[in-house]
Amino acid sequence: MNSIPKMIVIPDLGIFSGEALRHESQPKADSLASQMQSTLVPPLSHSGTQLEAYGRSLPKDDVGGDLMDLVASGKDITAYVADVSGHGFRAGVLMGMVKTAVRYGLLLGQPLTKLLGDINRVLPIVKEPNMYATFAALRFNGSGQAEYISAGHVPLLRYRRTTGEVLRYCVSQLPLGLLASDGYTSTAIPCEPGDIFALVTDGILERGDERDPDLGLDRIARLLRNNANAPLSGLAELVYAQLAPCGNQHDDETVLLLKIRDKEIRDPQPNVPAPERESVKNSAVLESMWSRLLDDLANELSQE
Repeated sequence: MNSIPKMIVIPDLGIFSGEALRHESQPKADSLASQMQSTLVPPLSHSGTQLEAYGRSLPKDDVGGDLMDLVASGKDITAYVADVSGHGFRAGVLMGMVKTAVRYGLLLGQPLTKLLGDINRVLPIVKEPNMYATFAALRFNGSGQAEYISAGHVPLLRYRRTTGEVLRYCVSQLPLGLLASDGYTSTAIPCEPGDIFALVTDGILERGDERDPDLGLDRIARLLRNNANAPLSGLAELVYAQLAPCGNQHDDETVLLLKIRDKEIRDPQPNVPAPERESVKNSAVLESMWSRLLDDLANELSQE
């Protein structure tokens, strides 16, 4: 007999400990949609000289519109999350487009402001009029500052180890795909050893009857303050664990955590090249998956 995972949850104090909760909303392993989800949005883990990172995404359906990723190119490390409006195949297709465009731009070394402007000019002509994507990214280059950019996304949280406070950052700009224009701007945020950044989607913040993002941000802030020394993978599980008392999942839920390393920390794997997570294993798999996906999408649209 399988034992029930045990969990200690004290939401008011931001304390969560024990085994991770099982999530009933996890996709079925044998569906095309779940294959697409696991290929494009796998769990993320990064450990380098500048920072460590960990992220997870739980779609509401077999495939969702949330996206998280990390790209290392030279000294630059860029981590981002995106949230495509809607659920299912339509959101998944647009999510795949966004990831491809972002990765391509980052590997070319494009500034974040230009990258978002270019994507925003292209998206309106390759999507349905009512669809869009919010986006938030952090770029680190070892300078002691992170570049932060946001397109209609929920605020960024930063835990400061030196003071124990949690700060919010928000840049008020339109989501991607609403209007074919550029003009996105970014801002610089100080980052010190031990600082933790939390990039999340609105599904994490709005679980529950009230669906108040401010309450969700407060919950995560308390969790960061009280569990700052926990491994990032444990922190991510705690973020999901604190959602359990808030009711059933009604949206895709994604959390990406990044922690600045102490300066004296050396590369944990100096002789091993840092692997880059590729969206697709090989072109044959990609062609087969997208062909089946587009056939299913065409069938779905023909029945409406």
